[in-house]
Amino acid sequence: MNRPLVVVYDLGAAPPGDIAVGLAPLTPLLFAIPVNEHTTAMRPLLEQFGQVVEVESEESVDDAAEWLAARGAAGIVTYSEKALRLTGALARALGLPHLGDHALAPLTDKARQRAALRAAGVDAVRFHALTTPDDWAAAAAETGLPAVLKPLYGGASTNTYLVRDAAEGDALARRLLEEGAPGYDPHGGLILEEYLPGRDCGPFGDYVSVESLVVAGRIDHIAVTGKLPMVPPFRETGRFWPPSLDTVEEDEVRTIARDAITALGITTGLVHTELKLTPSGPRLIEVNGRLGGGMNELAIHALGANLVEAGGRVALGEDVKLPELSTDEVFFHQFHPAPRRPCVLVGVDGGDDVRGMSGVGVYRVFSRPGAALAGGVHTQEMDMVIGRVADHAELAALAAAVDDRLVFRFSFDDGDLAVSGADLGAL
Repeated sequence: MNRPLVVVYDLGAAPPGDIAVGLAPLTPLLFAIPVNEHTTAMRPLLEQFGQVVEVESEESVDDAAEWLAARGAAGIVTYSEKALRLTGALARALGLPHLGDHALAPLTDKARQRAALRAAGVDAVRFHALTTPDDWAAAAAETGLPAVLKPLYGGASTNTYLVRDAAEGDALARRLLEEGAPGYDPHGGLILEEYLPGRDCGPFGDYVSVESLVVAGRIDHIAVTGKLPMVPPFRETGRFWPPSLDTVEEDEVRTIARDAITALGITTGLVHTELKLTPSGPRLIEVNGRLGGGMNELAIHALGANLVEAGGRVALGEDVKLPELSTDEVFFHQFHPAPRRPCVLVGVDGGDDVRGMSGVGVYRVFSRPGAALAGGVHTQEMDMVIGRVADHAELAALAAAVDDRLVFRFSFDDGDLAVSGADLGAL
């Protein structure tokens, strides 16, 4: 195939190596990148896999599109939440399909998304957008407390908080808005949403996600993803296929995700839909128009399928169908998020013990000793356990054993601290 594919790359995307493995054998690659610290550092690596054009500003989109068109751009895709708007702008300039004609706005503005879902009767979570520091009172009156405060356009739980106290919420919203750009939009604001309390899910998290591939309007669910429990405020610790749901609830989750994708007008591409498991049934958290974090590697191990490649093929107009997920085993990723306070990682003990555990295939440490960790409430994965087990009971036992065996050592401004994986989430 010689139909060049445009890959819009930015922070939070699938790693360049994964993009190269999934797409370089398929077709020539053209990378479009915004100019920032991350993409500048990654450009030499991207240039090993394809040609690169920089998009310096909104005004330079047409110039970049002209450069891409001259090289025969036949499709466009991104694996980065942060790059969705740039991808949409380039797609329009090139006349190429991306997500859907009307899908980009609700996928990059959570208030618009909530309004569209409510209008379609898919979900009716109470919400209110905050664009100025004086919007707090009206927002809190609409949603009640507790509530979730997060950027209108963001990802990886960045600046996402559970607010229980009105005065603290007011101060937090003012600080985030006055600092500017709480999310990915330099002019964006915040959304306050009704808090959805989860039900008791035992050793697992009270939320799931649905991974979907939309091909010319046809919605194919790849899998429903179970989760390990979150740590405060909303940091993830792991994912697994298949989920620990009964057939009735899994079908309900799939139906809600399908209805949400339809309501938002998504007609092509990869979709990652998150849902809370409440005492009264599944409720929508949000819909994301891109590949979910870690899902490509999970799919490679569990399905023998590459989702980066699938997304690229769909962008080029191919009819892609993925294999069915087997329920004979449980495939999982377990990881440990960095502390919320700034610190330096001194070391991680117990890694060799974890590698020797039955069911563990790989244990990787992403943050090396001496690494400065900036802190914050977003999910920053410091390590990853990848494996497979016979069933969910074995997964629960193995995840607990991993947490007990690993010890993380940090240096904070007020002294050094060593904690087990089980206690790390409190930091």
